[in-house]
Amino acid sequence: MKKIISLFFLLIVFSCSKVNIQEKNDTNDLGDFSSFIDAKSLRIFAKEGVSELFFKNVGKAYEAMFEDGSKIDESMRLHYFSTSKSKYVYQRVGLFAENDPNFDPGTPPIPFDENATDYIWEIKEKGVEQIGEVIEHLLHTVTNVIFYLAYSNEWDYNNTSSLLNKAMHESIEKGVYDISSYDEIKNDKEIYNKILTQEYAYWLILAEWDYFIITGKKMEGISGNEEFTIGTSLEIASQLPLGHKLYKEYIEKILSIPDSSTIKLLFPN
Repeated sequence: MKKIISLFFLLIVFSCSKVNIQEKNDTNDLGDFSSFIDAKSLRIFAKEGVSELFFKNVGKAYEAMFEDGSKIDESMRLHYFSTSKSKYVYQRVGLFAENDPNFDPGTPPIPFDENATDYIWEIKEKGVEQIGEVIEHLLHTVTNVIFYLAYSNEWDYNNTSSLLNKAMHESIEKGVYDISSYDEIKNDKEIYNKILTQEYAYWLILAEWDYFIITGKKMEGISGNEEFTIGTSLEIASQLPLGHKLYKEYIEKILSIPDSSTIKLLFPN
């Protein structure tokens, strides 16, 4: 999906192993949404028109990021889950309508309020396009909302001394991360900082997971793409030591790499 389309919707919307769907006729606690699911302490709301299967599979994709493993720090993971729950973090899912001027992002029910970022769109394209859409926006919620709330010192996108900002600027200075496509939002400093770090963290994780191909983000001739030029864990470790440190000290201790076969089955061609 084109960057300009994504930015259009970003500017609009910035204002439990078993997945069960709660629908509007089951509860009065849905606000402007038609249904919700809870997955690993994250409330996920769906707008009218989202297919039930897709909605359930978004929850399953999120759960796939939290398998057990030797690198997981259980206390950090529990802190992550408790933060997500106590701060009422939520994810929104909608049916994509390109640049719809009448799109209403919706108001969630109380006590859910501002602790969310962008939408996950159910799109016409299947396979890698849909996988890329789901993984990207789940990771935006993980890093830009939950990590920001749980580890406010090192994940503060407005603090130039945070590890997140230092790692991001390392990638910019080394010519890995090209931020020129975000110039149009430079005048709003907070949104600019938020989006730059959000996209950086997403690309970093995608590379550490070797997920550029499965999400359809790899450009021919390089391991990454025009915005983030390296797309493998080996390259991150050798070229971006601060980024690798951020990954090793936080992301790897909380998230597991979702099994690619599972993700492909959830969002087939």
